[in-house]
Amino acid sequence: MGASRKIFYSFAFLTGFAGQAYGIIFNLHMRRQHFTNAQISAIVSANLWGSAIFGLILAVALSKFDKRRLLLFSSLLTGVLMILRAVVLNFRMQLFLAFISGAISSLSGIVLTATLLAKTESTKRYSVFGSQFSISMTANVLGNVLGGIMADRLGYSFSLLFAAILQLCSAFLIQKIGNVKGDSRLLKGFSLDAVQKRVFSYYILSNILVGFGAGLFLNFSNLMFYDLFDLSLGGVGLIMASAQLMTALGSMSSGFLQRKFGTIRVLLICYSSVVPLMLLLSYTRNLVVFSSLYVVRFMLMNMVNPSFTVLVFSNLPEQMIMSANGFGNLLNNSSRALAAYLYGWIVEGPRDYTKLLLISTLFYAMNALLTWWFKKRLGKLIS
Repeated sequence: MGASRKIFYSFAFLTGFAGQAYGIIFNLHMRRQHFTNAQISAIVSANLWGSAIFGLILAVALSKFDKRRLLLFSSLLTGVLMILRAVVLNFRMQLFLAFISGAISSLSGIVLTATLLAKTESTKRYSVFGSQFSISMTANVLGNVLGGIMADRLGYSFSLLFAAILQLCSAFLIQKIGNVKGDSRLLKGFSLDAVQKRVFSYYILSNILVGFGAGLFLNFSNLMFYDLFDLSLGGVGLIMASAQLMTALGSMSSGFLQRKFGTIRVLLICYSSVVPLMLLLSYTRNLVVFSSLYVVRFMLMNMVNPSFTVLVFSNLPEQMIMSANGFGNLLNNSSRALAAYLYGWIVEGPRDYTKLLLISTLFYAMNALLTWWFKKRLGKLIS
């Protein structure tokens, strides 16, 4: 696994950089092309619906095929779609391209997760997933900083196309790993015991709650900072980079925290701490304070993502991993898509962000309560 792991890490770095550099620019590129908030939110929503619905269908339908070929195919197609989304300025075509792009990106993520789980010993999963996540966050930091600066100095269209070319280049790394067979057992059925049913229930419900809470504002952070503080894209990129750098540093300490407190307790602490931070974000309109709260909230919610993934999938049947991941992705992105659509209706001016963030706070609070319930009933029964 050593050589393959390095390839996966390199792939995560390159795709993370390309995706983040593209994402930090895209919404404001659409704004500059005279797309309205409602149209931009509809495009983001279409992308998330594609990831949710079609991503699951692809993951299930293609589960029996070699995962290396699926990663190669999805990476190449993602790059092509990034180019088309940068140059096509018709609203209806943007909706279609966003939907397909979401589906392919979702497939790539599901296949990558299943592959890493299959090729990593259970005792090393927290370490491997944590390392991969740290590498992705570091790439995101660079993508935000360099993407924002590049867009301000070299133009939005050029920067989007440059990110797309990097995405295409990342696909060739996949050719260097060995074949990873699919699982023909996926559609033959399996049974879950009582503990596994509760683990799966927690996974599903948490995806819905966090998805909706994040979908209301996270995909529109660049617009939010621009509307509230008239911040340049380079400034937004620096804030997003700071959030992801802190997340990378936080994920490095997650192993120590898990050994000291236990994985579920760490999840509960982080998810609960986010609630008061979201309340403060709702009313704070000082740039330094707002940015600091945003960074800490981002770090707490995202540094535990690898732990959440490994905790859930290590306690589910192996043949269920791709379908469970796809179904969780369906619900998470469906929630995000609905929330993204609502953004365009809720936010008509800077003052409306208070209402938006308060609604988001409610869903983060429900996720914290759900995690407390999960810990109370299963804390001593799962690894």
